[in-house]
Order: sequence, then structure tokens, then C-alpha cells
Amino acid sequence: MKKRPTKKYEKEIDKKPIIGLMASDSAGRNTSYLRNGCNSFSTNRPISNPMAFWMEQDIWDYINKYNINYSKIYDMGYDRTGCMFCMFGVHLEKEPNRFQKMMNTHPKHYDYCINKLGCGKVLDFINVPYK
Repeated sequence: MKKRPTKKYEKEIDKKPIIGLMASDSAGRNTSYLRNGCNSFSTNRPISNPMAFWMEQDIWDYINKYNINYSKIYDMGYDRTGCMFCMFGVHLEKEPNRFQKMMNTHPKHYDYCINKLGCGKVLDFINVPYK
């Protein structure tokens, strides 16, 4: 959902992307940042990550300083956006996890995800609470 469109854009448009990823988001991103910095032009896949050294608080400070609009999903207790049905890494989250939040903030989506898509069975199998 993220990598394929970026690579397609690079190939079809013959441009290099500017990505808003932070090194603090994962160990892999941190390693890449430490190895290549914000702009890795000498790698097999040149890319620019100007926000790599930013921390989450830096972003909120910038938003507040310049009065920038942002998704109100962050006001609902979420700290990331993305596919709301994705279960990747949910076993590492503290409660309330994304599905427990979804139950309160988006009950129709929650019902669809847990009951119709069968995510509840998967979460039960990996022993992740979702109620």
C-alpha cells in the first residue's frame, strides 16, 4: 500500500520521491537514517526523507506554531493513520490497541472488520484483545 505506489511513481514519472518518514518509527528506518542520512542519493534507490530526524513532538510543535490543519483522527486517541484493518504489529500495542479504539470511535467499521472480515478470529488466535 505504500512501497508499490512510490516505486511506480518513480518509474513512470522518472522522479524521485520525498517521503515523510521518521527514523524513530522503527529500528529499520533508524538504521537506514544512520547509514544514509536524510538524502540517500548514492544508494540503488535515491530518496529524500527530510523529516527523518524529526520526533513526534517536533511535528506537533510545527503544527501548533504554524496553525496547520491535521486529521482529527489524532484527537480520537490514535497516533498513526493508515489502513484501519491492518493487524501488523497489533500484538505489540498497549491497551487500548487500535481495534479497541476503533470499537468506540468507528463502531460500524469495527463490526465489519471483526465480524464480517473475520479479523476477530485472527486476533483471538494471536491472543490480542479487541473488546
